[in-house]
Amino acid sequence: MRLREDEMKTLETYRFSSGAADVSSSMLFAWLLHDDGQLAKYVAHVRTEMGAANDAVAASMLVKRLSFLAPMALYAMSVWNKRLVLDPGRIWLDTDGEGEMWMPRFRFEPPEAEACGIERSRWREQVVRDVFAGLFAPLIARLRRLTRISPLVLWENVAIYVYWVYERWLEDESLAPVADRLRDDFRFLIHEADGRLFGQKDNPLRRFFKGASGMQRTTCCLYVHTKGGTCCQTCPTRARQRQTG
Repeated sequence: MRLREDEMKTLETYRFSSGAADVSSSMLFAWLLHDDGQLAKYVAHVRTEMGAANDAVAASMLVKRLSFLAPMALYAMSVWNKRLVLDPGRIWLDTDGEGEMWMPRFRFEPPEAEACGIERSRWREQVVRDVFAGLFAPLIARLRRLTRISPLVLWENVAIYVYWVYERWLEDESLAPVADRLRDDFRFLIHEADGRLFGQKDNPLRRFFKGASGMQRTTCCLYVHTKGGTCCQTCPTRARQRQTG
């Protein structure tokens, strides 16, 4: 079924775009997963736009920006009980030419979702597999080969945002009617989901989780190595500096 107008409006919080493309640069997500030349070209584009020191820094910034896809899909799952259709061949990354910090919007052609019509635990596993094993695992593997960046940095880029949005959703009074489902889904994502749902041996969300409000990172996302970039509040480098005075 096609997403309703109000649903698309809600997903704009996570940089969903329902409008026609009027952009300076667009990239189909599938090209990043299946065409090494296109991936290298896009990493170079991000490096230029963000003034990244090298391709590894650009790769980290790319995954940080693409991480918006995860809460978009998880919001639909936990709040609406819907599974976004996340075929990489129908997800476009659009960037504008307004001079702001490089930040893509996600345009789905067409924007569709499927309601949960089977036993929910099995259905939920498929949602998680679609997002993490289907999109992020192959992208992270290719970026590792291309730039030699540690996959731990890239997975934590995704994980830290998942923790943050669930914490915010559970604080949102308007979502109180689905709070139990939010808590159950978050518990599943962190503590119960098998690594295979992430295309990995082990669950990467569990690896970095430090408990409620524990947003302190284990790895540095490398934003400090971009033009005008600084250490994030959750950066382990900043934490070490505080400890040493």
